[in-house]
Amino acid sequence: MIVQEPIQVIVWDCLNNYAYDNAIFLAERLHAEVASEETAFLLGTCYYRAGRVNEAHHLLQNMSLALPQARFLLAKCSIDLKSFKDAEKALGSNLDIVASEFGEQAPYALQLLAKIYHITERRSKAAEAHRKALSLNPFMWKSFVQLCNMGEKIDPHTVFQMNNTDFTFGVTTLVNLVSNSENISFVNSNIPNNTAINSNVTPNNATRTPMTMSTSITPETQAPIKRMHSVFSGMAPIPFSPSFGMLPMEESPVLYTPTLTDSNEQKAIPKIVNSLRAQMGQLKDAVFSPAPRCTLGPAPRRSSRLFSNNNSSYSVKENNKSPSRKFVAPKSPSRKNKQRAAKNIKSNSVEPNERNKGVETVTSTIPPKNSNGIALLNLMRELGEAYKSLAFLDCKNAIKLFQDTAPKQLASPWVQTMIAKAHYELAQYEAAAKMFAEIRKQYPNRTEGMDIYSTCLWHLQREAQLSALAQELVELNRKDPIAWLAAGNCFSLHKERETALKFFKRAVQLNPDAAYAHALLGHEYAVAEETDKALASFRAAVSIDPRNYVAWFGIATVYARQERWKPSEVHIRRALTIHPHSGVLRCQLGLAQAALGKMDRALATLERAVALDTDNPLCRFHRASVLLRAGRPDDALVDLHHLKDIAPRESLVYYLLGKVHNMLGNSHLALMHFSWATDLDPKGTGGHIKEGFDPSKQEDPPEKV
Repeated sequence: MIVQEPIQVIVWDCLNNYAYDNAIFLAERLHAEVASEETAFLLGTCYYRAGRVNEAHHLLQNMSLALPQARFLLAKCSIDLKSFKDAEKALGSNLDIVASEFGEQAPYALQLLAKIYHITERRSKAAEAHRKALSLNPFMWKSFVQLCNMGEKIDPHTVFQMNNTDFTFGVTTLVNLVSNSENISFVNSNIPNNTAINSNVTPNNATRTPMTMSTSITPETQAPIKRMHSVFSGMAPIPFSPSFGMLPMEESPVLYTPTLTDSNEQKAIPKIVNSLRAQMGQLKDAVFSPAPRCTLGPAPRRSSRLFSNNNSSYSVKENNKSPSRKFVAPKSPSRKNKQRAAKNIKSNSVEPNERNKGVETVTSTIPPKNSNGIALLNLMRELGEAYKSLAFLDCKNAIKLFQDTAPKQLASPWVQTMIAKAHYELAQYEAAAKMFAEIRKQYPNRTEGMDIYSTCLWHLQREAQLSALAQELVELNRKDPIAWLAAGNCFSLHKERETALKFFKRAVQLNPDAAYAHALLGHEYAVAEETDKALASFRAAVSIDPRNYVAWFGIATVYARQERWKPSEVHIRRALTIHPHSGVLRCQLGLAQAALGKMDRALATLERAVALDTDNPLCRFHRASVLLRAGRPDDALVDLHHLKDIAPRESLVYYLLGKVHNMLGNSHLALMHFSWATDLDPKGTGGHIKEGFDPSKQEDPPEKV
């Protein structure tokens, strides 16, 4: 006969120390002996942490689950296996009911529910679930990030604060313990058991810091608690296994330990309640910061946790739970200890009605406020404001806000990555690449943001650096989609289209939910002139992330190649609603307007594009081409001479200069620039020279770039 409770303790200890194989073996033995929901949950947890998701899902799916923790685990397994209907069924669809049923686990359950809603394109409900999760626990940073990425208007100053009445995370267990202290009963004092009260350890989060509280009373003998309080918020203790989810505390001075007999058993209850009340004022410091009474470390041995305490002088056989077991009588306390105990007992004596009043007051007025917690929320508020600006592509403001953070946070790789991304969105590829290179140097095993870094190197035409980056990332982790995106960019830069497409497909295969991977694959298809496949990839990207302006821009460029200018203009405007500060997007819009005959609007759009991005040669080139078509060659000549200085080896600049001089009647200068264009790109401009001297084609639009 296997005793259930000690085995559970050992299994959680194995899980906390990452010994998953050992934990699975023991949990399987326990479940074979006691096939209950709680043992199935424990075994499923072992399977899930060991990466055996299918086994965990099959185990829990075939049971009728009542425990919120088991339902939560089943939902996680179902999401990992893309069975979103089963996951939603396990969690429930009513947000208020989910918040009440899952207790302190509710914010995480709501996050899972929001993920299901987002994947199934119910984005309004996903936003509602994320907001509910943040209202229950303001430290749910991922929910805030998802709301920003979805384009939701959310105020960090409202989210990251303590005065939210819904926020009860971290204190529910101990508050419930005090509230229900009237119901605690004790066994006969002839059966001693040295057990401290566990207030904050749960099986669904076994790594949570145990909270040990003690008084100045020196324990002589200890009274065991017959019915332990359930750590599952709002739930009664589970029948037939009262210690499931409740692990005894480490060896430490207990809360209150007078010697109990049959005659004074009831008198001791008010004293324990008052002792609890005396310690409640220290809860604020214990919730967010490790106080002297909080310990974090490996769980104590089975013998010390379940049956003994170092402060006791009893000698009890470990597994003897018979009421008739014998033990050595305790030594008589010293006079000094007797005086100290009498003094403390006297000071803790109060009337029953005052006791009840005090418990109610503590329960209702216990805010989890602490200087460390408030400082953390202040930091999250600052970073939240900066991240919100970046998510809405107000990149200059985002850079300023990130740079105003504390020096230690500013030097962290995440903040540096966010600043580099902001430079990338501003088309400041040189600054972004420099920051990414520094991050790569200090954190060579970090891959976050390296896909953006590879795209920066692609724009800068740095073949050697991009090749080295791709090789390092692939060697680091061949199952990371970011590594294959970098490899795809590398071969795209080398004009090896088939290999680039192969690597982009590999990235999509590893992470089908990566919108950026679909967008890059679409651009490569577009360059290879496989327009149908390009459109399919771009549409897959916008279905995953409707705010992915790169994909909307890609659809617009495909339609422009097909000379379908009206849908091109529609899609480029959609991209501009997401990123209104992009000069490249406005250039594309200007070209579409010019092709539709809206010359005045096209020139105004291109003027604004140049103003937004003065250092981008593409904006000036397109403005010069539209000016030439509008019959303003002198104005176009100014832009082209500027481009000739900053891009002296660009053949299209010389080709357009030749067309301008041909329109102005400078035939010798036109011939000279056409000749230079031919020397720079013999294969690409030969036909254009003939077109430049053909009077019948003088009014045709210039070739697409």
